[in-house]
Amino acid sequence: MIKHKKFWITLFLLPCMILFAFVYAAPIVTVATTSLTRYTAFEPPSFTGFKNFEILFGDKDFLISVKNTLVWVFLQTTLHVSVGLFTALMLHRKPKGWKFTRTAYLIPNIVPTAATGIMFTLLFNPSFGVIRELFARLGTDRPVPNLLGNSKYAFWAVTATWIFYSAFNMVIFLAELSAVNKDIYEAAAIDGATPSQVDRHINLPILKNAIGTCVVLATVAMVSQFDIIYMTTRGGPGTSTLNLPVYLYKAMLLENNYGKANAVGVIQIILGVSLVLLIRRMFRSRDGGKTTLN
Repeated sequence: MIKHKKFWITLFLLPCMILFAFVYAAPIVTVATTSLTRYTAFEPPSFTGFKNFEILFGDKDFLISVKNTLVWVFLQTTLHVSVGLFTALMLHRKPKGWKFTRTAYLIPNIVPTAATGIMFTLLFNPSFGVIRELFARLGTDRPVPNLLGNSKYAFWAVTATWIFYSAFNMVIFLAELSAVNKDIYEAAAIDGATPSQVDRHINLPILKNAIGTCVVLATVAMVSQFDIIYMTTRGGPGTSTLNLPVYLYKAMLLENNYGKANAVGVIQIILGVSLVLLIRRMFRSRDGGKTTLN
């Protein structure tokens, strides 16, 4: 009976395993293999060992792209997730107009990221954007700054295009909170607990699992973030907003160096997996050795 059960389990899993092998495993193996070659648009792959990796770690622009990627990961996993958490806790109390607020907060996340990038490019335009109108209303004589065209402001201007749009995190947190037994809140109210005490002692411990999930999703999103950065600054001015996906794009399409681009892809995969494993370990250690991630 057990043998038959294992057979049927394997049989049903086989299509998924085959699909995974062709769609994910095979491309990853190909990327890892060709990262060890000299491979351009005009010549077939020729084995060069770790030459591409040596070139990358000797390239100042690449190191800056790694730094920018890590900074964005940190901001996304702290500020971005915290905004979604705070919004969910506020809406969970169901204040007046909470349904409208929840729906309105979701709208920016429905807009494609490329369209969001174009929208903010127009909003930040120093000639006719909202920022020019803001300076005019303030009556200041200072010149309107080019937020996306000045290396002093570009990194934070690009960050502002997505950091506060955390509606997906909010939805995850609200779904987790909606599953809590209402008797717990009633007991807390009888004991005279304030809303902040309910959040600190009831809601936040319950949301540990969801917080861990959102942190992982935020990390993966920022390691692979490309659309908004490319549509707003293309990694510039200079290297102020350059990250790993944009660096990979430039190596592949502008330099026609597929071997170098695939080496960047390998590093990007290793970085993403390492960060996810680190986050899982952090949440596991906080929960007394038990994992808190789905």
